[in-house]
Amino acid sequence: MEVNLIYFSQTGNTRKVAESMAGIFSTEGHNVRTVSYKKVTHSDFTTPDLLGIGAPCFESQAPSNVKAYLWDLPEIAGKTAFVFSTSGGGPGRVLYDLAKPLMKKGADVIGGFLCRGTCYYPVPCLKGRFPERPNQDDLKKAEAFAASLLNHISSGASGPMPAGRPGTLTHGVGFYQIIGAIMNDTLVRWIMPKPVTDHDKCNECNWCVAECPTNSIRLDPKPVISKTCYRCYRCLNGCPEDALSVKWGISNFMVWTLYNETFERWLGDIRKGERTY
Repeated sequence: MEVNLIYFSQTGNTRKVAESMAGIFSTEGHNVRTVSYKKVTHSDFTTPDLLGIGAPCFESQAPSNVKAYLWDLPEIAGKTAFVFSTSGGGPGRVLYDLAKPLMKKGADVIGGFLCRGTCYYPVPCLKGRFPERPNQDDLKKAEAFAASLLNHISSGASGPMPAGRPGTLTHGVGFYQIIGAIMNDTLVRWIMPKPVTDHDKCNECNWCVAECPTNSIRLDPKPVISKTCYRCYRCLNGCPEDALSVKWGISNFMVWTLYNETFERWLGDIRKGERTY
């Protein structure tokens, strides 16, 4: 088979999962390409026999720029596909958000995989959660999922694969599924502060402009962040000159009320004994 693994990854967590799965597909004799979201084209969805679509979890859902791209795809009727994600907590409907537009475009989505990823979201109450994830055990599970997926396809079985994560093909009604459904970009912009540029530190290197996943930054001559910013804080985390900052204020408390560890253990999917920090 021709296999394309298309992924959006800002810190490397989701890329690691894609590469682990790609290793299994390659070992089994399939032609595999891993394609970064920044370089993807529509033909990357229409030409392969098997599609894998991956993205991190933002606010219990898939990133809005990824969702928008998937909804803009041409028809891919009959294409076999699966989805995968990494999450620093409260994954909610992230897999469903990736699967739904593919299904609406005609793809046969047969399963989903999700594992932990270290949370690099810089809000103080979350930063550093699930350290050193995905770890070797997580990546072995990703490999096992890829092997099970191949077995499912080769068996000729119809419908979703048994090893897929529950909730991939349905939106669910849990607490974090509801959070993911209501937390649109407008609300996130209201809750979370926009990064501010320190003009003395900024050397106008253009890094933030090139790396912004929503093309929301321009230089004039210092970075200007537009209203399309969806608060992923890629610019804040990665600026080579540490020239961007945020005053969290009440935002940190608001995030904590939704994603504190107690809530996530009761209403999310943190397992008993699983290390969070």
